[in-house]
Amino acid sequence: MKKHSIVASDLDGTLLNNSSQVSCENIEAIHAMHKLGVYFVPSTGRSFHEIPMLLRDDDSVRFFICSNGAVVLDKLEGKRILNCIPNSIGREILDLLTSYEAEVNIRHNGHLIIDSDLKSKQYYDYHNVVDAHIDCINHYSNRVDDFIKYAYNADNVEVFTAFFHSYSDKMYCKKQLERNPELRIVEACEYNLEIVNVNAGKGNALYALADMLKIDRTKTISIGDSDNDSSIIQAAGLGLAVSNACSSLKELA
Repeated sequence: MKKHSIVASDLDGTLLNNSSQVSCENIEAIHAMHKLGVYFVPSTGRSFHEIPMLLRDDDSVRFFICSNGAVVLDKLEGKRILNCIPNSIGREILDLLTSYEAEVNIRHNGHLIIDSDLKSKQYYDYHNVVDAHIDCINHYSNRVDDFIKYAYNADNVEVFTAFFHSYSDKMYCKKQLERNPELRIVEACEYNLEIVNVNAGKGNALYALADMLKIDRTKTISIGDSDNDSSIIQAAGLGLAVSNACSSLKELA
């Protein structure tokens, strides 16, 4: 372990269990790494305030890669490296996403922003929203009265997140989004798209963090389970996939 200085781990499907909690064993491992002088870095599609408080408040965890690499946060000094989506492009994304049958959220200023209207289980099932995201909605989200208006006027959006009723709609929407060279499109699960700035992505965020800490990029480990971890798996000196990872990530690891 001493030859590596950063261990960056995805949360959902990787570090967190099925209840979206961190096990006692994993907390002990994080503390053990800290004692060795190794930085343990949560690397997640979640915004900072969606990360379980147990991790956010742990003195052994100083740095965070949030919102699919749109934000690198130094919790101790409050410094942030940002690669977000400007309002002019965000409006185009919102217009496109809302033209489909999709549940759309944004991550903005460190929070998950959703509409104040409560959605039913049937609604989430219809839009194929996964349990981990529903848990974030129920426990960590900021609700606004007019989501479309808020999102349409928001600048520096960290992530646009969409869950689609139709897989074919998702893939067609993805092709449309990929025409914009200023965007990076990743998938956290089968019916999901997450849209970030092309300069974001977990891999670029890991590079930025390593450079900031003056750590050799090869002295990094990353761990993940899904497509949105592919850039950091490739960027790290050692990229690992957990046993439940998608096949494409296992091929990269």
